[in-house]
Amino acid sequence: MTEFRVLEHLAQGVPVREALSRVCDFIDGELPGAVSAVLMFDETEMKFRLVAGPRVPTLLTKAIESLQVPPCDDISDTAPRQGRPVTVWDIRSDSLFADHRETALSSGFTAAWSLPIWSAKRTTLGTVVIFYPDSGSPVVEIPKSMEIAVHLAAIAIQHHHNEVEMQALTRRLLQSHDEERRNIAHDLHDSMGQDLASLLMTLGRAVRRGVELPPELEQMFSESLSLAQKISDEICTLSCLLHPPLLDVCGLGVAIEAYTNELNRRHGLAVELEISPQLPRLTEGAEVALFRIVQTSLTNVLLHSGSGTAQIKIDYDADGLTLTVGDQGRGIPAQVLGRFLRLEGTGVGLSGMRERAKALGGHLELETSESGPGHGTAVKVTIPSSNFRPNVRSLSA
Repeated sequence: MTEFRVLEHLAQGVPVREALSRVCDFIDGELPGAVSAVLMFDETEMKFRLVAGPRVPTLLTKAIESLQVPPCDDISDTAPRQGRPVTVWDIRSDSLFADHRETALSSGFTAAWSLPIWSAKRTTLGTVVIFYPDSGSPVVEIPKSMEIAVHLAAIAIQHHHNEVEMQALTRRLLQSHDEERRNIAHDLHDSMGQDLASLLMTLGRAVRRGVELPPELEQMFSESLSLAQKISDEICTLSCLLHPPLLDVCGLGVAIEAYTNELNRRHGLAVELEISPQLPRLTEGAEVALFRIVQTSLTNVLLHSGSGTAQIKIDYDADGLTLTVGDQGRGIPAQVLGRFLRLEGTGVGLSGMRERAKALGGHLELETSESGPGHGTAVKVTIPSSNFRPNVRSLSA
């Protein structure tokens, strides 16, 4: 496998483990008889962890995973080309393998190189370890192909770190968004709602005394009362759409039913529900996340699918919960679906739903067809039972 093929895999956004496995394929092809592995540096525990090594024997893998000392600490040679240090181990005598020497030797390898992987800022990202059957292999300088391999590994690991940081940022933004919606809903309900209630009471008294007023004033008060009542109803609806109080009090199933009834009243979208009244209560974060996924999915149905119907189904067992939202519309365009499958940007809706699912330890799948009306799209979210509240069930609507 050439370095261009490895770069192609990186450009496709494959998971870091797969990308680094392709780097190992490249190294193993360049150095017949050797096998390579890539370890990533875990800053939380200050250790290197084995991530890729498709041809490393199982026994040797166990020895690598048991190493307690970072492989680049003991530098016994330095490659002159790039100034990159190369650790050279003789597995038969190196103290690093003291506890696992026989396990490592039984794999057929007696020596190893370790080449550090650095970021552009010279921080440690990981290390490439190359195992040899011959401990007498001299290290005069790092071959150019190995410099390329280390650089490719650095690109893959840095991309992974950037992606993890972006996911963390997205989750913080979603959480902030949810909190802001909750605060706005609370203010609308408690502050503006109370002011409107006072206005309605005042206008009601004025209308009841209408016989004492000129006819045109009586008409004005009556129209004002109707308008104030309409505004009050809209604010109540808006507050519930921002953050339904039923979600906190009764749980996910009841909140979804109330929301879909309102969608049907306002937009004529008929939603078929298949939700057990025995649905267990979830953690607050899980209920908010799944409700937002339902909201986003149904908004997409209204705006993009052309379907007048939708279905929501929630299944659960001891292992977890699966939420499915489907329609019979025109489907997701192939280019949008392709970007989603490649983990590329697909707009706030789809990427936000995916991040919400991942934050709960679950995953999101899309099934769609553009073959014509009636085929539609299904959004399927599966989360583990760790999101269940112990011994608490939702209330029936």
